[in-house]
Amino acid sequence: MLTEGLSQEAQMTVGTPMPRLLVVDDDPAICQIYREVLGRLNYEVISADSCDQAMAQMSALNGNAEVLVVDLGLPDGDGTDFVRESSRKFGPRPTLFVSGWTDEFWNLSDTPGRWLVMRKPIPIKKLAAAVGWLAHGGEKPAELDAPD
Repeated sequence: MLTEGLSQEAQMTVGTPMPRLLVVDDDPAICQIYREVLGRLNYEVISADSCDQAMAQMSALNGNAEVLVVDLGLPDGDGTDFVRESSRKFGPRPTLFVSGWTDEFWNLSDTPGRWLVMRKPIPIKKLAAAVGWLAHGGEKPAELDAPD
C-alpha cells in the first residue's frame, strides 16, 4: 500500500478533498510515481514535461493549481524560469523544487512564494509531508528536516 509508512496525520488526509497539484518533470516514470502516490492521498495531479507545457497547463487551468512540484532541470529551461513566469501571470504558488543535481547548482534566491527544494529520489514519506505542508501551511513537519 502506498500510504504505508506515512505519518498518522498524512494518512488522515486520505479521502479528504485536497488541492490540485501541477507536477512538472520530463521523466514520465517520476510523473507516474507522483500521480500514484499523491493521487492516493487524494490530490488532483496534473502533469507537464516541459516549461512550455507547464505554462499551457496553468493557462488551461486558469492558474488553478495550488501547489507546484517542479524539476529544476527541464528540456526547455530551468524549472525556476517556469515558476517565475507563472508567478507573474497567476501569482506565486507554493512550490516543491526537485532535482537530481547537487545543491551547488541551485540558485533559488529570487524565487517567489513559499518553497522547498529536495534532491531526487524523494522518499514517499517526505514527498507527502512536503506537499501537505506547502498546500496547507502550519508548522513545518519534522520529517522534512530528517536525513533521507
